[in-house]
Amino acid sequence: MGIARRPKLATKYTGPRMGERDAVSLEARCRIGDGTVESVAVLDLDARGCRVRGIQVAVTKNEEVALWLGSVGPIAARLRWLKRGSAGLAFEAPLSALQLEEARTTAAPVPGSRVIPLRRSGPAPAG
Repeated sequence: MGIARRPKLATKYTGPRMGERDAVSLEARCRIGDGTVESVAVLDLDARGCRVRGIQVAVTKNEEVALWLGSVGPIAARLRWLKRGSAGLAFEAPLSALQLEEARTTAAPVPGSRVIPLRRSGPAPAG
């Protein structure tokens, strides 16, 4: 009998992506598989997925993920890639425009972040 091997994670995502993601820096919570809920940072976001940093458990490609972003969640997702401490998540169902706006407005910014969460509406900040 041979030793079963775990599927390898992609180190470079080559699948289809439906447009560009918005750079954000938001606090979130996630649970990998049946594990415990842990804090992560969401670094970019669109209706179909996001990039997170801070996963502290061993993971495999296509692992089930539950993500909470502010008052939005749990969002069902799958792990698609892992590289340099960041992980790419693909949402099982695209988020609506309302869910995206709610996530951006109710999730706290990551402390000390230089990335300002993007807002889709409202006046531009005075500078």
